[in-house]
Amino acid sequence: MDDLAALKARVQALEDRAAILDTLHDYGHALDYGNVEKLVNCFTDDAVRETWRPDGTVNRWEGVDGTREFATTHSHAPDKYHKHLVLNSVVELQGDTADVVSYMFRFDANDGEKSFVWGMGRYLDRMRRDPDGCWRIMRRVTYIEDQWPGRSRPATGLVTAESTSSKG
Repeated sequence: MDDLAALKARVQALEDRAAILDTLHDYGHALDYGNVEKLVNCFTDDAVRETWRPDGTVNRWEGVDGTREFATTHSHAPDKYHKHLVLNSVVELQGDTADVVSYMFRFDANDGEKSFVWGMGRYLDRMRRDPDGCWRIMRRVTYIEDQWPGRSRPATGLVTAESTSSKG
């Protein structure tokens, strides 16, 4: 019976990791193509999201209203084509929660020119399996580690322009 329990636990861990990665991928697709409801569904109702930039600016959004505000004000196709990519995710499961660290890149189309890397960095996510069984992001800190000067910034959520000396 112990072998069966161990096998069930291993299968559950594999399913959880796949579901977590699905949520991370859904976020990029929803953001890039303006699917507001799908993007909101990637986050818990009490989610907190922050973006930290090399120049010290921090943007913050909280809860469903903050997530919706971010989603509705962010650029997306067909007005602006870009791709948010999540790579090399490291998932640490703890039952119904998980800590996930991922690399992120954003590539942008350039009117009549070659596409370019807008920026790169990391997502530090705390995720939770909600009662409906879906894995959602409850806390996301995005560290933009490199961003070309003069590139677009969120239209909302500016909190501070102080130094970001406590990167995680």
